[in-house]
Amino acid sequence: MSSTQRKTFRCVVIAPAGKLLDGETSSVVFPAHDGQIGVQYNHIPMLCNLGLGIMEVKSVPWDTEALAHSSFLLIDGGLGLVGQNLLTIIASDAIYLHGMKGEQVETMLENAKKKLAAGTYTPDHRTHELRKISFLTQLMHKSENVMK
Repeated sequence: MSSTQRKTFRCVVIAPAGKLLDGETSSVVFPAHDGQIGVQYNHIPMLCNLGLGIMEVKSVPWDTEALAHSSFLLIDGGLGLVGQNLLTIIASDAIYLHGMKGEQVETMLENAKKKLAAGTYTPDHRTHELRKISFLTQLMHKSENVMK
């Protein structure tokens, strides 16, 4: 079955660490600088600045799959480009918990909290990092719920 029959499109997420995700999806919600944006098949072309928040990528149920799961990523800035049934997210920073162990996520949270405790951030940067920690905690819980 082709992607046009399934009404899917390709989603690619690229971060400084490399390509984090590349696959077919039925819908994506991602954080823009001015709010959440939803994308589905045949979305109008657009370019936007990304904000800080959680991105949800719906999985595509194949003929043999009983349930579809979502993937969640933490996005922190960058650019989003939609065109010709392709969503490309070029993130300034992104975290994808797929394949990570709980201990690794806990370590990331602890390190972020230690940096905040050091008191070297400006007030605006501190607020941003606190929001990022909050989103990372939410992402961890969302990912745990999907894996159950």
